[in-house]
Amino acid sequence: MRAGTSTTAPARARVARTRTTTTTPRRGTTTTTRAMKRATTVEEQRRRAKEMVTYFKDRRYDDALEESQVFGWTAKNEINNGRWTMFGLLVGMMTEYGTGVDFVDQIKLLVSVLGIADVYD
Repeated sequence: MRAGTSTTAPARARVARTRTTTTTPRRGTTTTTRAMKRATTVEEQRRRAKEMVTYFKDRRYDDALEESQVFGWTAKNEINNGRWTMFGLLVGMMTEYGTGVDFVDQIKLLVSVLGIADVYD
């Protein structure tokens, strides 16, 4: 603090600044109003900082929970499902090429051989 100054930090923080705002109403008249804006105190800054820390901790927790999700509609599960589907179709086409039995008849044969249903003649 400079020599000769008697105001304390909290008292300086409460000093209000004024600004002049000019507005134009519907009928074309101009009015001038004074808006009071108070300075931000250290306590308010600390409170807002604690709120932000809490918010980002919660957000980090939610992101970690989403990344650790094993079941459900996750990106990794969808990629794996797509890969297995492509692999199954490739095997079906290669089997059709090798044996001459089309894909639908292969499914019927599989169901019949596994004993699920008697659909293959």
